[in-house]
Amino acid sequence: MKGMVLAGLMLPGICCAEIVIQGQVTDKLGEPVSKCDVYFNKSRWISDDSIHARCDSQGRYEARIPAGFYNSMYVCDEEKYAKTALEFWGWNLNLIESQVIDAAFDTLEVFSLSTWSSNGGSNSMFASFRPMSLVTPKFSMKEINGEQAAVIDITPEIDSSSIRGFVDGKPVELLSYNWAYEKLNNCKSFPKEMDTPNGCFMPMVIAQFKKPKLSEGQHLLKVRLVDAKTQNLGEGITHFSSNSAGFGF
Repeated sequence: MKGMVLAGLMLPGICCAEIVIQGQVTDKLGEPVSKCDVYFNKSRWISDDSIHARCDSQGRYEARIPAGFYNSMYVCDEEKYAKTALEFWGWNLNLIESQVIDAAFDTLEVFSLSTWSSNGGSNSMFASFRPMSLVTPKFSMKEINGEQAAVIDITPEIDSSSIRGFVDGKPVELLSYNWAYEKLNNCKSFPKEMDTPNGCFMPMVIAQFKKPKLSEGQHLLKVRLVDAKTQNLGEGITHFSSNSAGFGF
């Protein structure tokens, strides 16, 4: 890919400290994957300043990257992507020190994960994401905001046991989850005969977790999504920061 930076090489004009991100990539059974690609995207999803590393036969990778904020990282097998597997995603990552980021990918995807805190109404934290899976897309018209709108649905089967949250590696209790709809930038993937003047949407989930006691500083939320019917999975992570009272993200 044009402009791609290989892991271990510094970007021109960048004087930031170099850190090491390493980890192991596994499948839904916890077994190492035999082949995978890892991308660190500084400014946006896959661009000239993205950094690429490859896994070995045991699913282990190591990347030397400039310390700083990264829009995203993702892990996949490029040959299998969208055929028999999707991707592991990390969003809004503040990679300021060397660390281990293990990942798992399968046929589900936790896309565009973000998190925020309830600062008074409840002792909880929220996460929103778009759940996607390798299923045949279903197109329909739904009433959204009082108007009929076009929806593409590639969600897995989800129940209360499907959404599992972890903060800094420790499980957090799921209190509730609700469905919403994310408006897309365009309707290019929709059938031309569909009526789309009110826009096109995909289902998304808003999950409420019990907020653990948090120390001041940076933390990591992982959401593991498990298909209730097939037990296939997908994972996503994001960083957040809290103040000394456990609030503020």
